[in-house]
Formats: sequence, C-alpha cells, structure tokens
Amino acid sequence: MKINCNVIRDLLPLYADQICSNESKELVDEHLAQCRDCSALLQQIQNTEIETDLKTEADNVLHHQADFFKRKSAVIGTAIAGIFMIPILVCLIVNLATGAALDWFFIVLASLIVAASLIVVPLVMPENKFLWTLGTFTSSLLLLFGVICIYTHGKWFFIASSSVLLGFSVCFLPFAVCTRPLKTLIGNQKGLVVMTSSTLFFGLMMLSIGLYTKSSDFRRIAPVISLPILALIWLLFLFIRYTKIEALVKAGICTSIIGAFSFFADSLINTWIGNKTPLPVFRPFIWRINTIDGNVKWLILIGCSIAGIVLIVSGIIKRTK
Repeated sequence: MKINCNVIRDLLPLYADQICSNESKELVDEHLAQCRDCSALLQQIQNTEIETDLKTEADNVLHHQADFFKRKSAVIGTAIAGIFMIPILVCLIVNLATGAALDWFFIVLASLIVAASLIVVPLVMPENKFLWTLGTFTSSLLLLFGVICIYTHGKWFFIASSSVLLGFSVCFLPFAVCTRPLKTLIGNQKGLVVMTSSTLFFGLMMLSIGLYTKSSDFRRIAPVISLPILALIWLLFLFIRYTKIEALVKAGICTSIIGAFSFFADSLINTWIGNKTPLPVFRPFIWRINTIDGNVKWLILIGCSIAGIVLIVSGIIKRTK
C-alpha cells in the first residue's frame, strides 16, 4: 500500500486535470476507493485548482475594469484639454484683432498649462500619475514665472523659482522617490537623495537672493545663520538613518539635541556675526515682552530634556527586555 500510495500521489495531479491514460485512471480510481488519505489529497488538489481559477478570473475582471477606467479617464482628459483650448483661441483672436502684442496672451497660455497639469495630466497618464503631475506642474509653474517676469521686465525669476523648487523638494520629493520608477532607480538611498536635493535647492535659493540683493551684509550674515541649521538637519538625518541604535533611544537623543540647539542657537549665531547676546534668562513668573523669548527657550530646553531622558530610558528598558 505504501508503494502504491507514492505512485498514486505522483499521478494525482494528472488525474485531477484529466490528462492521464485510461490505465492510470483505472488504477487511481481503484486505489481511491480504498485509501482515504489519497482521496483527501485529491480533494485538496481540486480545491487549490478551483481557488487558482477563481483568482485568475478575478484578476482578469479587475484588469479589464482598470483598462476601462483608464480609457474613460483618457477620454475625459482629452475633452477637458479641448475645453482649455477655447479660451486660448479666444485670447489669440482678440489679441490679433486689436493689434496688441502677444505678451499677455502668453501669460494666459502659461496659466492654462498650469491648470492642465493638475487636471488633464492625472486623467490622461495611465501610470505614475503623481510623478507626471508633479513634474508637469513644476515645469509649467516655472514657465509661468518666466513669462510674467519677461512681461514685467522683472529680475525676480530665479528667486521665485528656487524658492518653489525648495518648497516642492521638501513637501513632495519624499513621496516622489517612493514611486516605482524612482524607487527602482535610487534603491535604498531615498532619504539621502531627498536631503541632498533639498540642500542643493536651498543653496540655489540663497545664492539667488544674494545676487538679487547685492548686499554685503546678506553675504556676511546668511551663511552664519544657514550653515548651523543645515548642519543640525544633516546631523539628525545621518544619526537616525545610519546608526544602529534602538529607535526610542534615537528619538530621545534627537529630541535633546533639538532642545539644546533651540536654546543656544540665537546667542551663538549673534556672537558669530558680532552682536554678542547673553544666554536667555528664566523668569517663569514674569511674562513681558522682554522676558517671553527667554522663558519660551527655557521651557523648550526643559521639555525636550525631560522628553529625551524618558525616551532614552524607555528605549534602554525595551532593549533589555
């Protein structure tokens, strides 16, 4: 019976799919009539095949529905894009009919492109909608800045553009690097890419402001204020990302560092730029204009220190247990 069971179990997948020979089928039928274990195994194989078929059918239905909605979204997006063409044509005709220059027409055109990047692009693009929307919106917004800057003969384009790029990199780049194309390209260095990009955009913004203002005071003071903050941010990032310490201990150390930085930063930075400032004085029972700043800094220092100690102790206890 043991040998027969082994042979029968080898034949059961073929038997379940009804692709074995008649002789094998008769042998399996005869054995199944006497062996409960092999009968149960056959039932399990058949149930698994049914589940697989149902899953395949469900996947096909979902895929068909997804294709249907993609086609419908593309049609709606194309229709909306056609609607956007109406004001563009009207403005062009009016502009030409009145003999005016086409400068304000390009402002209208760039504005509608910005709107289309937020409305049409998500409907038309079949995949990676967020990435395409973010890219087209950023590009169209910079285009709008450029057109308005040329029309007004301004010199603020680089300040506005670099500021927008910095804001977008801080708010949206952490989500963009988690999309499939960038995630595949970057791998496990998403945080490093976001930090590096934001730092570069910050430097570009500060450089643009310096070139625009042409102020010697700005060039002297801005690095002294900016670099310590950037150093703190990078220190926290590298410590959190690349040190193998219990998470609560990391949180406690970072909280304590932020509290200390908030307390000492003003005094140290003012001293570096030549305006020596004493450390804040704590007067918890006197809240006036000249005491609020010191009291708040002391409360931040005390609160962050207590929270840091609690987190560190909790992390040590957790790791010990």
